[in-house]
Amino acid sequence: MIHVFGRWVLAALFAVVPTAGLAGPPYITDDTGTQGRGNWQLELIGDYIHHDKSAISEGTPVNQQRRVTVFGPVLTYGVVDTVDIAVGVSRLRDRITENGTLVQDVEGTGDLAVEAKWRFYESKDLSFAVKAGLLLPTGDETRGLGTGEASGVLNAIVTYKAEPWTWLANLAHEHLRFKRPEDAQGSHRHVWRLSGGFGYRLSETLNLAAEAGVRTNPARDDPFLPGNNGHFVMLGIIYSPAENVDIAVGFRKSTNEGESDRAFPFGVTFRW
Repeated sequence: MIHVFGRWVLAALFAVVPTAGLAGPPYITDDTGTQGRGNWQLELIGDYIHHDKSAISEGTPVNQQRRVTVFGPVLTYGVVDTVDIAVGVSRLRDRITENGTLVQDVEGTGDLAVEAKWRFYESKDLSFAVKAGLLLPTGDETRGLGTGEASGVLNAIVTYKAEPWTWLANLAHEHLRFKRPEDAQGSHRHVWRLSGGFGYRLSETLNLAAEAGVRTNPARDDPFLPGNNGHFVMLGIIYSPAENVDIAVGFRKSTNEGESDRAFPFGVTFRW
């Protein structure tokens, strides 16, 4: 069974990082918003993920507790009004105990994510965008902090606005490459995510956030996350104490065995 390099690293680097507009923390689903020519955005994004599960591992009953903490900055720049580029890197800690014994405690910096978003269509209420990205192998794959090879992602994004509602939908694909043969053998190379959500403006400073989705389980043979797909739902709140500052917290819950039990995404966003 592969403990290191689980689905949490990929989720942090591709499903959460670079975003703009309403989406961003606590969403996984992105929106079509961009910064505008010459404008910047800095996101300080985190996710605290954990599960407590039991399974038969190598013929023995095992109770596993896993705690994964991911935190990192994402810097976005508006090249033109409809195009953003973004760079993000994360710091990861992955701690696992099995039957009360610590079996893994890894901490370090992960791979570097570089992305570009293009909003290619926009009407009064409806807009479409595409986002492409690369995951560059700056993390130590021998410690579970990266893949050791460059990987790519492509995300199709739809946003529909009807105040006070905003609706989001994504179809994302990741093509993963692994340097270590054991990681390649135990992981899916093609990872999909279909997700959607909404935002509801409660006041000038508060937005309700919610989403649901399904995504490929990157691990092929993890008995603690069985199945090919993980299903999740999320509920959160975004507080904007100033026009260019957002503070977000959320709670994400699994709805099947292929997803981690629960997670607490959070983030602070600054724009200028």
